[in-house]
Amino acid sequence: MKSTIITGVLAATILVAGCGKKSPSSATTPPPAQAEAASSSPVAQPALAAWQQGDKATAVSSFLAADWSARPLFPTGSSLSLSEAQFRALSDSDREAKSRDMMSQIASLKQLAQAVVQAGNDAASKGDAAQARKYFTSVKQCGTALKGPDCMLLVQLVGKAFEKMSDTELAKIGQ
Repeated sequence: MKSTIITGVLAATILVAGCGKKSPSSATTPPPAQAEAASSSPVAQPALAAWQQGDKATAVSSFLAADWSARPLFPTGSSLSLSEAQFRALSDSDREAKSRDMMSQIASLKQLAQAVVQAGNDAASKGDAAQARKYFTSVKQCGTALKGPDCMLLVQLVGKAFEKMSDTELAKIGQ
């Protein structure tokens, strides 16, 4: 455990030191944006983890609470965290493995988004348009995040589908 922590600290120190020096403290202290990114957990992780464990209520709640404008969306090493260029740079066998994993992750993400839409529809059917709007808007925000240039083309297409699904549902309740 200690060696893992030491290795991580050493790697971070080398990374920060290699970024150039603008002030004497910049070699030891990462800029606020880097520090924030390093300390933040992937946006989609709590919702996807709960979904994959079968805890649908927590998954939907976590999806709704997520800040879809924050990064990273997915954990480092996840097939969903790869850009199109990173994916193409993989060997054939690695691409196959990542493709299988990606399809499984996308299926879970789509099922989760559908559950969020269903929760919105349930709220709308009870006359709670404001709550329904929150669910649908969350799906739209997720879709917008997935359409980012840092995502693979397939993930971007899923993002477009989420936005379209959300727009359809929002139109039904009069946005």
